[in-house]
Amino acid sequence: MSTSLLYHAFGIIGYFYQNTRYIANAIVVAIREDQWRLRCPICRSRKVLCRGKVIRRFRTIPIGQKAVYIDLPVQRVECCKCQAVRQVKVRFADERKGYTRAFERLVLELSRHMTIRAVARYLGVSWDLVKEIQKRSLQKRYRLPKLAKVKRIAIDEIYQGKKLGYLTIVLDLQRGAVFLWAMGKARMR
Repeated sequence: MSTSLLYHAFGIIGYFYQNTRYIANAIVVAIREDQWRLRCPICRSRKVLCRGKVIRRFRTIPIGQKAVYIDLPVQRVECCKCQAVRQVKVRFADERKGYTRAFERLVLELSRHMTIRAVARYLGVSWDLVKEIQKRSLQKRYRLPKLAKVKRIAIDEIYQGKKLGYLTIVLDLQRGAVFLWAMGKARMR
């Protein structure tokens, strides 16, 4: 495997291929970061001192029926400019995630055609992981609606009973996106 294959198959840029191991029914690819690209994750300064490494394992897109993992020693740095001590950012995965962005895109693409359970079973991951990826995607896409482009709205109120009261929904008629909903108690006279 080459560094070029890391880019074209897994979307990993700026890292060098080291070796490949085959463990049980999985492929583990070891990579390393280019030392010249180290920067402070806070102020982006290049003046950093290395303070140890932690090996992190990321799940990425499978090759055939075999799961593929990326092993990366993540460098911990001390910034000479802002004095912060942090791990450098991993460019191919989001913070605190054990999977790559390519794996996330694969899950979302499969979710368009399969159920959550089928995607989880096919990829060999938990149902919760697939649901979390879907939830994050929906929050990114629909969290903040663009109100400047709204031309026609629809307002609907639904009475849910004495305990719950009314549910008011406002949606954009052109896109079909809900951009406001509120619950209110029924008033007793």
